Amino acid sequence: MIEIEGLSYAYPQQTEPSLRAVSLAFKAGQLALVAGHSGSGKTTLTRCINGLIPRRYTSGRLQGRVLMAGADIAKLGLAELAVRVGTVLQDPETQIVAAEVFYDIAFGLENLGLPRDEIRTRVQHAADRIGIAHLLGRSTASLSGGEKQKVSLAGVLAMQPDVLLFDEPLAALDPASAREVMQLLRDLADAGKAVIIVEHRIKSVMQQRLDQVIVLERGEVVPDAVEMAQLDQRYPAIQKRARQPNSPPLAELRDVGFAHPNGESVLNNVSLRVQPGDVIALLGRNGVGKSTLCKHLIGLLRPSSGQVFVEGQDVVAEKLSVAQLARSVGYVFQSPSFMLFAPSVREELAFGPRNLELPKDQIAANGLSAAQSLNISEFMERHPLALSFGQQKRVSIASVLTMQPKLLIMDEPSAGQDHDNIVRFMNDLLAYASVQAMIFATHDLDLARAYANRVVVMEDGAIAADAEPEVVLADEGLLRRCRLK
Repeated sequence: MIEIEGLSYAYPQQTEPSLRAVSLAFKAGQLALVAGHSGSGKTTLTRCINGLIPRRYTSGRLQGRVLMAGADIAKLGLAELAVRVGTVLQDPETQIVAAEVFYDIAFGLENLGLPRDEIRTRVQHAADRIGIAHLLGRSTASLSGGEKQKVSLAGVLAMQPDVLLFDEPLAALDPASAREVMQLLRDLADAGKAVIIVEHRIKSVMQQRLDQVIVLERGEVVPDAVEMAQLDQRYPAIQKRARQPNSPPLAELRDVGFAHPNGESVLNNVSLRVQPGDVIALLGRNGVGKSTLCKHLIGLLRPSSGQVFVEGQDVVAEKLSVAQLARSVGYVFQSPSFMLFAPSVREELAFGPRNLELPKDQIAANGLSAAQSLNISEFMERHPLALSFGQQKRVSIASVLTMQPKLLIMDEPSAGQDHDNIVRFMNDLLAYASVQAMIFATHDLDLARAYANRVVVMEDGAIAADAEPEVVLADEGLLRRCRLK
């Protein structure tokens, strides 16, 4: 179905190519995994297969070719190619185009000019297969990252392409949803589709039967046996931070409730104290309210009821702005596209501390320290959006770290990251002098077990558990009920 012959590609201003003379074949009826460290060329490969290179990325240096059923993809019209190759992008925010879920799934079908009844039938069928029929009337803006990922997947399935290309489709999904999606991808391959999945969550993917495994390293295909073992390592045992339960809280939610404008309740009487020393893993199924809770602590959302305190100040009563709260609380969005805009990584890292009016020498020092911790020093002169998703994610974390927040909140920090980078920056963050407490929303139970000294599980908009990792993560009933197993 897909043949790749001697494919090389280098982005503008890039001295070393992202792909080097890659030759591969992907067959109909097979499920293939493409793995590799962050920045190894995986996303660039997908852009060549779906035609974004050279159509969207026009200034790079491209050699070799990609054939689909014998036809050169570079010579196919974009509309024709979009029908034959369906792509779920790594960042679902870049793929959501409509204000309502139904119309987002229907968007591609409408562009094909299909009859209205067929569009409705295909949208309903795709939503049923993904398990999101209950979301069809929802605003896309009200969805969680995982829900948006499912909507993007449904939109591609509705198009019924011959080749299905998924870039990190499991990154924002709870473990149960990830298992269901992998079964769906296996079923699609068995039905005759060529299914290609690029993924860092090796353990989740390997639970399903694969027909092909390809590992990239520095843009080249390498033997997968040794490399796969390196990609699927366990987190090392570390000396965890000591909690300080008797210290004044850095932030606190008191009986907080929150509802969307349509009246749908997301948080129900949530109370949470975050104290110095806390490293909190925030767990729960997709759409349960994890991101909503975090956004209250930085003032991006205001409670419908209850109170939010940051360093003893009532955020609502004292009308504290996001800019004021940013001196105490740093928030890293799930999607780096919400955060990155500067022309270079260096400028991105300087933006926050410059707004805080820090001295120039401190701005430079903070940027250097954050860049080293997040392993992005070599990208300082690159445009952030020209980097891979995993690299963009690390830039977004570093850009918040440069403002030296006392409480650091990260939404899915491990998305798009290989094992080595996760271990490196998590260890560095725990040792960062300015960061007194940390909250990270995640679906990675191993990450929670390795680094958190406190696990909070959300269920139905409320806190279902709040205790040490060894207590919460041993509760099999709770984990299954909350789709964490």
